[in-house]
Amino acid sequence: MDDSRKVVESLKKKVAKIIDDNRSLRQELSRLTEDYTKVVREKRVCEENIRRLNRRIEALEISGGLAGNHDDRRVARLRVNKLLREIDKCLALMNK
Repeated sequence: MDDSRKVVESLKKKVAKIIDDNRSLRQELSRLTEDYTKVVREKRVCEENIRRLNRRIEALEISGGLAGNHDDRRVARLRVNKLLREIDKCLALMNK
């Protein structure tokens, strides 16, 4: 009988440890999920800032190219031509 009590007590301790481990793992999962969500949000904000800054750079390059030296004008002309091709593609898609 004494051996069976020891076995039961040992099992109770193991079950209690498993429950505690499960509880702590759930808390860690919750924390990690929150961290992940926060990082994804920050990533979206950073990507939007990059897009916004790239558009601004392009606008500055075009405006600087129109008023600047020969090399700047060439870059601006290339950019304007690229934009015109994109507009033509959009118009062609709309006409389909």
